[in-house]
Amino acid sequence: MNIADQKYLEHLRDLPTSYLLDLMADHEEGDNESIAWVLRERGMPQEEILRRVERKKNSNWPRPYILWEAARWLTFLNAIIVTYFNVTGLYQLMHSDHAFRGALLFISISSISFGFYIGFKLTTHVYIGEKTRLHCGFPLQVGFVDLETGEEIIRNKVAMTIAMSINALVGITLTLFPLIFIYIMMA
Repeated sequence: MNIADQKYLEHLRDLPTSYLLDLMADHEEGDNESIAWVLRERGMPQEEILRRVERKKNSNWPRPYILWEAARWLTFLNAIIVTYFNVTGLYQLMHSDHAFRGALLFISISSISFGFYIGFKLTTHVYIGEKTRLHCGFPLQVGFVDLETGEEIIRNKVAMTIAMSINALVGITLTLFPLIFIYIMMA
């Protein structure tokens, strides 16, 4: 029991209630008393804590980290497929004599800029990626926080730069797709 460890309690207080309940449900050998202490500080009675933990243990729904893992791979796979569509569509647009070619290319460049912004937001997105870790970066993580210790771990600079670039490309791909799709349908 780490109730006397104020640094650990401060770390637990920073975590959302659902993550704390997930920690209690997934780790029976963990420090559940400290987690319950923080939940009681938030005004949740002990009976409610036990009821919600038991409900999470007995739920038929997959755990959030399993859903996020599936979402990461689905997003990555879709981005690869849509990238091919976008590249072929942009190639057709650049070599066409469409009446709105200039406007569509300008909107494409604007869409790419917005895609970089979306990619940045994906890189800073925090979600529960494993039983005991919060991941930062979607679909490829650039770092994570260990929920048991509160330690932040960042990838090395090269790996982080590559992950951030791929996240930006995913953002570009997803924002460019509707425009290219509209162009293909108009042609």
